[in-house]
Amino acid sequence: MGRPLSEDVHGRAVRYVISMAIRSACLVGILFTDGWLRWVMVAGAVLLPYFAVVLANAGREHPTPADTLMELQLPEIEAPPSEQRPTYPPIDLRGGYLR
Repeated sequence: MGRPLSEDVHGRAVRYVISMAIRSACLVGILFTDGWLRWVMVAGAVLLPYFAVVLANAGREHPTPADTLMELQLPEIEAPPSEQRPTYPPIDLRGGYLR
């Protein structure tokens, strides 16, 4: 058996299961209703998955600030002396080598 779920995760899972049970009832209700009530059932069956996911993911936790490289200080890299730098043939901007 797996680990027990935390109360927050358990609550979100329960909300999701309840929403999907209502959606299932809407799907069955489409078969047995007529007129405007059938359209309500169709709307419930189509829209409930979106709202179920949003409600299931809506927790009380606040997101932490993203880690960025904006404040990261990189070490200075010494450039090699010019005589050690590799030389490349000059390239024409039109895609060919200059001769």
